[in-house]
Amino acid sequence: MPALTLARLLADPSAIKVLATTDEDGTPHLTFDDTLHVDADGRLVYLEFEEFSRTNRNLVRALWFTKRVAVQVWEPDGRRFQVRGLPYKCLIAGPRYEEYYRAGLGRRPDSGLASVWLIDIAELTEETPGVRAARDGEGRIPLIHLDRLRRPDAV
Repeated sequence: MPALTLARLLADPSAIKVLATTDEDGTPHLTFDDTLHVDADGRLVYLEFEEFSRTNRNLVRALWFTKRVAVQVWEPDGRRFQVRGLPYKCLIAGPRYEEYYRAGLGRRPDSGLASVWLIDIAELTEETPGVRAARDGEGRIPLIHLDRLRRPDAV
């Protein structure tokens, strides 16, 4: 799925968007966020408003140690998508940061913008249950749980 389609998915205000990062022990941390979008360069952009948030700390670690992050997008029609990527850059000053800062003031006038995260998209997959099941079952021997093989005359 091209970045353009992902951009449309993330632009949907009714879609649920979740950013997943991990801490130094590998413990997952999830953030529901409405700032996630795709920029003109095809990178994922995340705006962090809290300087010392767990998400910001985890993103710094991911940038330093080349750790992946994931974004889950759940559309109102039931479709689900997962984006995996690598943080590429963190903006804390400069013209691009200023642009996001000014836009952020309109969204959250009571808080400042701590950082703008640019994330290179490494992989995009559809995770809608039927699509995922078909993909995961590809090339495998069909299996069925024994409890589904009940005899019709059994109680």
